[in-house]
Order: sequence, then C-alpha cells, then structure tokens
Amino acid sequence: MASVVFFRIAFAGTVLAHVVMVLQKGWVEYYFAASRYHLKFYGFEWVQALSRDGMRQVHLLMGLAAIGVGLGLFYRFSAVLLFVTFTYTLLAEAALYQNHYYLTSLIAFVLILVPAHRTFSVDALLFRKQARPFIPNWSRWVLMFLIALPYAYGGIAKLNGDWLHAMPLRIWIPQKTDLAIIGPLLAEPWVPWVLSYGGLLLDLLIVPLLLWRWTRAFAYTAAVLFHLMNSVLFQIDIFPWMMILLTTIFFAPDWPRKLLRRPSLTIPEDVIVASRTPPLRQRFVLGVVGVFVAWQLVFPLRHYAYPGDASWTEEGQNFSWRMMLHHKDLFLRFYATDGLTGRTVEIPIGKMLTQRQLMDIAKSPEQVAAASRFFSDIASTRVGLKQVEIRAVAIIALNGRKPQLMFDPNLDLLTVERTWKHQSWIFPLTEPLRAEPWNVPSKAWPELLGIDLPHAAIPRKRASQ
Repeated sequence: MASVVFFRIAFAGTVLAHVVMVLQKGWVEYYFAASRYHLKFYGFEWVQALSRDGMRQVHLLMGLAAIGVGLGLFYRFSAVLLFVTFTYTLLAEAALYQNHYYLTSLIAFVLILVPAHRTFSVDALLFRKQARPFIPNWSRWVLMFLIALPYAYGGIAKLNGDWLHAMPLRIWIPQKTDLAIIGPLLAEPWVPWVLSYGGLLLDLLIVPLLLWRWTRAFAYTAAVLFHLMNSVLFQIDIFPWMMILLTTIFFAPDWPRKLLRRPSLTIPEDVIVASRTPPLRQRFVLGVVGVFVAWQLVFPLRHYAYPGDASWTEEGQNFSWRMMLHHKDLFLRFYATDGLTGRTVEIPIGKMLTQRQLMDIAKSPEQVAAASRFFSDIASTRVGLKQVEIRAVAIIALNGRKPQLMFDPNLDLLTVERTWKHQSWIFPLTEPLRAEPWNVPSKAWPELLGIDLPHAAIPRKRASQ
C-alpha cells in the first residue's frame, strides 16, 4: 500500500527535521541544562533528564532512528528506538509539551505495529522472505484515525463560549500586524472572528470531507491553506508541515503510484484469502491496536469529568487536543517561610527557571504545587530555613478577563498532593468574558485587586547556584 509507505517516509522526514532544528537552535541546552528543575507529568516524576551531552546523544539516536524508519532499515528496531527516544524527551521535561509532539509519540508507537516496511524499504531488499506485495488495510485506517484525532477533538474543544466569542484570537491576531503583506489585513477587527469560526468549521468537517471521495481534493486544499496560515501566524515548529504531508493518508491507497505513473500492483487471490484468517501474532497486534484506538477515543474526554473550565484549572488539559484555546496573562510570586522563626523570603524564580518553565508553572496549579517541593529543598539547603512552608500568589487573567486569584495565597503548597482527582483547592473561575481584553500591566494587579503581598526579602544566597 503505497500511501502507507509515503506516510512512513514523510513522518520520518519531519521527525528528522525536528531533531536537526532542536540541535541547531540550542533547545537541548535551554530545556535540559538551563535549569536544575524539570517539570513532570503526574505519574512520570521518575523520568529523569540526562546531562546536556546525554540529551544531545538521545536526540542523535532519535535522528538515526528516524532515518532507519524512513529507509525501512531494521524497521522494527528503528521504530521502537524512535518511539522510546522521542517519548523520553517529552516525559523528561513537561515544559516541552505541545499537542503535535504528543501526536508524534503516538504515531511512532503505532508504526511499531504497522508493517510499513514490507515494500519500498531496505528491509524488503535484504530480507526477501519478509517482503510482501501489500500492507494490510487496517494499517492505513489506524493511521487515518491518528491524523483525524487532532482535527475532530480540536473541533469539539472549540465548542465553548470563549472560542465562539473569538477568544483568544482577538488577543493574538492584533499582535501579528507587523507581518509582511498580510499585516495590515490582520488589524481589521473582523479577522479574528473569521479565523475562529473558520478554524471551528474546518476541524469539525475536515475528516468527513476527506473520507468522501468527491470532496477530498477540496478538503485537502483547505487543510493545506489552514496549516500554512498557522505556520505564518504562530510558527509552531514542524506541526503544519507534518500534517500537510500526513493528511495524504486519506487519499486512495495507491495515490503515490498514480502520481508517479507506476502501475498498481495486482494482489494474488491466494494472498487475499490468506489475509482473511490472520495468524495468531497478527491477531494479537490487532488486539493491541483495538485497545489503543479505544483508549484514544476516551482519554481526551476526561476533562469533562472535572468540575470547572479546563482552560482555567488545566485539569485534563494535556493529551486532549485542546489546542490554542486559552491565553493567560500571569502574576506569580513564590515565598518560603521558616516555620520556627516566621522569617519569610521571596524565592527568585526568575533566576531558577527558564521563561518557558515559568509560563507553564504559572498557568497550572498542579505544576505550582509540584515546583513547591523543589523550592522547599532550595530554601532549606541554600537559605537555611527550618520547617519550610511554601506559599504563592498566583493571579491569572484568562482570555482577556479581569485577573483573579488561582488559589488561596495563605495555602502551604507543601500540603497539596498531586493526584488524578479534582484539586479542590483551586478557586473556580468567576470573572466573565469581557468585550475588550484586560490590558492593565500584571505588576499592578495585586494593588488593584486589594491583595497584600507578604513582607519578604530576597534571600542573600542565590538559589540558582
């Protein structure tokens, strides 16, 4: 099946491009060496990052694995190595998380199961007995399912009041007016509304339109234009190009052969008959695929089980294809208190964390609580505080709303445990959406909201050393 082969090569190529970009832009140093602290997903706190050189070697292995998958060289081993290395980097630093990285990890896992190397691969040349003239059709369908996930669930997630009021695009799009050619157009007030509803309709309709042969070319053209626009406006790494290439899996199975004017393969009848009764190994693989598909249908919906707005609480936000739904302006201060003397110091988080880590911690109460353990250790070992208590003043403005406290500033965050359950200590979102986004600088928020900051001094010892 030529379309699966193209998918394999295109996916490997985009991952290789990602590796090159990470190494060239110094992202290894920024994400894994610039800070002693690394954000973790709940349940994966045990995954530890290696040294800078170690993480560079992991990315080099990832690049080699991508080449192996693309060439179909020792394909199964290469696919396993690609999945392990890519997923490891994502788990070692949660600040790296983006939806398309999660999708990349899922695709890498599925390619371990899909026999995408049976034809047009080095393995097919080296191991003739393992070569086959066709790839099972379920391989194509499970890959189609993976590409459909971000579209379908992204559309469902956009069915909320903020998006239907063109938020957060009414904040983001006016910031892009300096772009060449299209910049003046983006200053028009109707543009965010058109983009919001256009994105909603595309996400909801693109999959059925791609599945129907008569609308497929139109739908693919719309998808290409959508991803190109995203690339220009938001510069989101490899995602637009990966989706442009991989969405071709919805076309006819032999479209690459037709494009190259190669004759379609004729599958012998005995091969077709044999495929109807798959061997035990293949039935096991199909069972794993079935469980995987069922899990991916249910898991992204878990945020509905939590009270409140997931864009505010961040509960169930990750791994749910809730893409570009919120903009958060932030005010965050951490304080450590000596439980014996009452001495309070402000923690210099700007010197201890990267800007990306600060943004991810500030918007997520769960990550605020997790980081408090790290700050407690620093306050104890470097500043000399005893019986340390950690508190924070976290004020958030969601999608242009008036800012409000995320939780009680008097709460000792060391008493909070990470859990899958709802974090009842998070204050509910009470501020309504505004006609015009809130634009008061965040440093003025505490005084404006009547919030007294603790009287604290910056510790003399630099906690980042």
